[in-house]
Amino acid sequence: MCVPAFLVALVRERVLVVNMSLLPYLHLVLALVYLSGMVFVGGVLIPASRRPQEARRTLQSIAQVIKVVHPISLAALGLLIITGAAMLTDLKAALGGRYFSQLFSTLGPKLLVVFILALLNSYQFFGLGLRLTRFMVEVASGQEVMADDQVAAKLMLVGRLQRCAWIGAALGGAALYLGLAMGRGW
Repeated sequence: MCVPAFLVALVRERVLVVNMSLLPYLHLVLALVYLSGMVFVGGVLIPASRRPQEARRTLQSIAQVIKVVHPISLAALGLLIITGAAMLTDLKAALGGRYFSQLFSTLGPKLLVVFILALLNSYQFFGLGLRLTRFMVEVASGQEVMADDQVAAKLMLVGRLQRCAWIGAALGGAALYLGLAMGRGW
């Protein structure tokens, strides 16, 4: 495992005792779960199911998959934030007064990206995904009949869902890059 140079120096000065826990690995696995979920929704699920002649069935399929993918992605994002904060707390305690000078040039942008990512995913999961799945449940139970204008509106909603997934994947990739840069001491 590659350890940043400033951490090696802190260990030599006996300022920091390196705790080789599983937390960084869990953090990385959660990042991969989150990113693969966003790429799956934006790049595989929605494009593969966009056929205008089968729109009603397509919407039902997308809603069923989103019922599984969104909770997993939401849990992964929440745990990513928690594991990242836990690792950061230990590092902040070890660095003391040198924390801002050594890390904040990379950490500041990463925190901003993660904040925007959390807001975007709240909109995607609760604003778009929940609206689609609830409507499709009503259609499946016979409480609602889907007219052509409703099909068009839901397909537009699916388009927004796809754009959010791609933006989320890009922001997640940026956060991953900044985290790796921070780990290398850049």
